[in-house]
Amino acid sequence: MRQTCAEEENAPKPAEPANKQAETKNPAANGTDAVPSADHQERTAELHISSGLPSPTPGTLQPESPSSKKRAREEPSAGEESITKKTKEDATELPDRNSKTLIPEYLVNKETWQGFCEIESEPAYFSAILRDVGVQDVTVREVFAMTPDLLDMLPQPIYGLILLFRYREFGNEDQATDCPRDVWFANQLPGQNSCGTLAMINILMNNPDVEVGEHLTQFKDFTNDMTPFQRGEAFASFDFVKKIHNSFAKKMDLLENDKNLSYKAKRAQRLKDASSTTTKENATGTGTGTRSRPRRPSADSAASADSAESFQQNGHHFIAFVPVGTEVWKLDGMDAQPTCIGTFHPDTGETWLSAASDTIATLMAAGDDDYGVVALTQSPLSSLRKKAALTLNTITHVEAHLDATNPTWRDLLDHDDAAALPSPRMLGVEPLLKLHPVPATLQLQISSETLLDSLTRRAMLVHQVYDSAACIMEEIGTEAAEEEKARQRRFDSGPAIKVWLEMLAGNGWLEANLKRFM
Repeated sequence: MRQTCAEEENAPKPAEPANKQAETKNPAANGTDAVPSADHQERTAELHISSGLPSPTPGTLQPESPSSKKRAREEPSAGEESITKKTKEDATELPDRNSKTLIPEYLVNKETWQGFCEIESEPAYFSAILRDVGVQDVTVREVFAMTPDLLDMLPQPIYGLILLFRYREFGNEDQATDCPRDVWFANQLPGQNSCGTLAMINILMNNPDVEVGEHLTQFKDFTNDMTPFQRGEAFASFDFVKKIHNSFAKKMDLLENDKNLSYKAKRAQRLKDASSTTTKENATGTGTGTRSRPRRPSADSAASADSAESFQQNGHHFIAFVPVGTEVWKLDGMDAQPTCIGTFHPDTGETWLSAASDTIATLMAAGDDDYGVVALTQSPLSSLRKKAALTLNTITHVEAHLDATNPTWRDLLDHDDAAALPSPRMLGVEPLLKLHPVPATLQLQISSETLLDSLTRRAMLVHQVYDSAACIMEEIGTEAAEEEKARQRRFDSGPAIKVWLEMLAGNGWLEANLKRFM
């Protein structure tokens, strides 16, 4: 049967008339549906039986609609085929996870962030900030106690003191009505954690003998005729200092600062609402006229670590103390005006530190033990190098006198005195040699000395220059350690820790060992 059907299908069919072909090809042209013939239905049934398929019931076989026929797809050309394959291959390629286009830009960037981050009260960080700003020969040292003996152990002179304490208002009733012309003072704008850097700026701007660098000199000239509030606004937009200050910030520091800023805004709004409510009650006469006693805090209502009350209670603040003329001024950026806390008389040997120490000690005794004091002083390197330059010049003058009076004087030296002197370039005193010549009175005294006196003087000067060289090298090492400490503080290890934790989570180690750290 299968062979018969195949032969019948392959057999040539007689030609049909033209009109019959047209009707067959387009049966809808006559307005009627095409109906298959009986022979066609019989052959179709035989094919289904021979192939094992179920035979359709009579009347259910529907003709294939011309609209259901799909047009044959054209074969693409060689160029189109290559483009199609290339597109498919590109679509299957996975992007590089290290590609810069896949790394999202942080919402917070310390290069463009407009605030000031919090900085620990660390003298090394403050010293690094001053050097980066361009301040010359100034360092920051910690003060362990406000006693004259310990203050005298600091490098001299002391340009100003900075007190770190839990913020609370004090001495506001003694503020000046207007800022004096000879006192440079800038306010700290709300929401700015710039009090540490601003305290140093307030001190430096009131010390004309300090070389503050080009940027701060221009800033002082620009703000010379401004009010303290206007100076605070100018400082808040001083991008040069702001970028150096925020170089110590990490991404998490910026996020925490923005969160705390919202606490400050809510607290300010709360105080404003409370003030307006009190004013309305007093105006309408509904107030009781007595101050209500604060509610005793309970354990259930204690402020959490993330609440606005907790943040305000834990807030720390920097204020500066600086001498101007014969007066000692307290420069608190949160105050509207500076406050004079006392006077001193340099003619009688009195220093400004006594008045400042009394005020700071009183403030410490009235509060808690959470405070710290640092001092802005002249860098020891400056005085040590000046001393070494003068000593080297004096040795040169003594040797010239010995060469003129006794050319064989070097034969009388022992091994230690005959050793080579430290190199001025190594000590960094080469530019200072011309600035510190031997005084005329000392030159006259040396020229009248005997051979023994000159040799004794030279031996003493050699020991002095070696001592100065040792101190200079020690201070150079101290500055290098400060820079290294600041460099480590500026490094943000947060992104590396994040990637490391993602890798631990990806390989399943974090999930398997998380309970060990819970």
